[in-house]
Amino acid sequence: MFVIGFNPIRALTQADSISKFESLILDSENAFKSGKWTQSIALGESALKACHLRLSVNNPRCIYIMKNNSLAYEQAGELIEHADKIERAYRVALLQFGPFHHFTIKTREVFYHLAVKQKRYSETIPIVIAIIHHERTNTNDELEILNKFIELYALYKKTNQVQYEVPTLESIATLTKKTMGADTDNYQQAVIALAECYCKQKNYKKFDILASRYSLDIKCD
Repeated sequence: MFVIGFNPIRALTQADSISKFESLILDSENAFKSGKWTQSIALGESALKACHLRLSVNNPRCIYIMKNNSLAYEQAGELIEHADKIERAYRVALLQFGPFHHFTIKTREVFYHLAVKQKRYSETIPIVIAIIHHERTNTNDELEILNKFIELYALYKKTNQVQYEVPTLESIATLTKKTMGADTDNYQQAVIALAECYCKQKNYKKFDILASRYSLDIKCD
């Protein structure tokens, strides 16, 4: 005897649909973990479409699939081909989980590589700043932080954001001294770059102090 309102055919169909959905997610995940990137992308995109229909764009399971898909696109060398999907994965993860969640960090890394490839330098800057902040609050690898500051300085120059050049170079000089030592060529180059920037921005007092302290053979006219 069936309960009034219960449709056994519909119940079986729904259960079967759920089973196929879960199986599709599992297959896409297995392909991803096995490094079968072409298969991972095909299955992952099908899984994501099903996930959006069954759940929602903002559902954690769907964002997890988006994260794996983004990483698969990068591994397959298909950043440009899937640019919109990569950016969307990062934006959704950032909105739902904030800047320090694992999904956000991973999708941000892929979007960062995409933005650099597309020469979207202004959009790349806040990502590099977020990476520096994350590094400082977690592993605090000062050499990695130094490399990101060097990259940040180059981005400020490319985007003509002169006002940020001096503080960025000051951070570079401090980190270079700390990680490599004051007697290294790297530190000498960092100090010279900082002195030249002081001169360019007409901060003659700081230029004179730095030039005198390190006996720099450069002039500021």
